[in-house]
Amino acid sequence: MTVRQVLWGALILRLAFLPLLPGLTDDLYRYIWDGWIQIHGINPYRYPPKHEALAAFQSSFIYDHLNSQPYYSVYPPLSQLFFAIGGWFHSVDWTVSYYVLKVLFTGTEFGGVVLLSRLATARNLLLYAWNPLVLLETAGQGHTEALLVFFLVGTVWAVRAECPRYASLFLVGGGLVKLYPFVLWPYLVRRYGMTALWPGAIVGVGLCVPYAASYVLPNLKASVDLFAQLFEFNAGLYYATKYVGWAATGADWSKVIGPAFRYLFLGALLPLYILDWWRGWSFRRATVLTVGLFLVLSTTVHPWYLLPLLALGVVPERPAWAWIWIAAVSIGTYLFYVDGPYWIWIGLGWGGGGLIGLGFFLARYRWAKQLLHQYSPVGNGGAEASVYSDS
Repeated sequence: MTVRQVLWGALILRLAFLPLLPGLTDDLYRYIWDGWIQIHGINPYRYPPKHEALAAFQSSFIYDHLNSQPYYSVYPPLSQLFFAIGGWFHSVDWTVSYYVLKVLFTGTEFGGVVLLSRLATARNLLLYAWNPLVLLETAGQGHTEALLVFFLVGTVWAVRAECPRYASLFLVGGGLVKLYPFVLWPYLVRRYGMTALWPGAIVGVGLCVPYAASYVLPNLKASVDLFAQLFEFNAGLYYATKYVGWAATGADWSKVIGPAFRYLFLGALLPLYILDWWRGWSFRRATVLTVGLFLVLSTTVHPWYLLPLLALGVVPERPAWAWIWIAAVSIGTYLFYVDGPYWIWIGLGWGGGGLIGLGFFLARYRWAKQLLHQYSPVGNGGAEASVYSDS
């Protein structure tokens, strides 16, 4: 199968999933809400939907379906601009806003698939472009991770093409869709320095200006803290740690473990930056390791959170089978919402993914050890070989 055939198939499959209504998530209702109040001149970061200042909007169908009425919006400015486009059509009907947003998200994500086709083989591209989870969560349910895939794949493509200005624009775009990609900025700085990255910085500031206010950061932090402490879903390491704490003490440590994991991730960033410099990682590898650690230490890992790793995981010749497995099995976690066998899917997903990752690590270590022995001074007079490929 050729790359062109994979792309045509990917486009047709996305068109087939577009008509689906929200059934597995209610995130789209919050997207429409944030966009709708923006059209009426209200900053989406100012009030939670339940606030009395928004009483005029609370008799709507959208409000009744919001899953986070007491919480401030956590979606960054570029996401909010997309929501505002959808909000323009709410006066016609909420479903029009819904489909406008899905078309925007799906079209942008398909742009990411096209960029990915320049980085991966046709066989590997197929693993992402036709992946049922990807189709369901992008064209089917319309999550903002569809936008993030485009920006992160675009960043990797720009780095491969030695275009630092484009890389800065793509990465800032990703950070203004979902905040966590900003932790990847030091990887670009190491490669190009700050002077080459000014376009992204300028565009990022420009996109934030329309939403700038003294209450934005405190309100945003309040909601992020609440999500970290109160919400948990499909988080393998978090659940295992929580169970060990309960078994040892009989107490619920969830409100401690969540923030502790967040600080653990932040503390791991400096070692990752140093390893990137020391080992000379590819930008893609640095991104996969950092985003992967972010998800491993998260308290909530909805299936759609895995999409960026699925996309970047098919770039090397040997795909990231551990993440592909976790993503495939994560579909089963939707049974949580219908009182189905939820825990078995978490165990199969994270346990199986961990075993696959461990197996590949041990195989690579054995291969590297053999290669180093083969090219050691004793074996061939001092020739050297690099065992860290750009993958």
